[in-house]
Amino acid sequence: MKTSTKEMVKIEMNFAPDVVVAMQMIGLHGDRLEQEMKKATAIDLFRRGLLSTGKAAELAGISLADFMDLLMAHDVPVVEYTIEDYEKDMKALERLEQ
Repeated sequence: MKTSTKEMVKIEMNFAPDVVVAMQMIGLHGDRLEQEMKKATAIDLFRRGLLSTGKAAELAGISLADFMDLLMAHDVPVVEYTIEDYEKDMKALERLEQ
């Protein structure tokens, strides 16, 4: 089985010193800060429909199942099922019953 190695791209962010101090005071620094920022970004991009669950989980650095749990913990629906979707499904069922 062929495996590919992905080269990582480093992205830097600048924060005001008082924000950094506040994050450090709650234990967010180093690797933990990086992991939390990745998770927060993944949740936000998924919520806005810019990343799929798979890509968002990859960004967050966790499994798909863990990402779905993370979404639920943040009250973010994993699947959007609208009234319009329901109505379309009901019409399709009615056609099948005929």
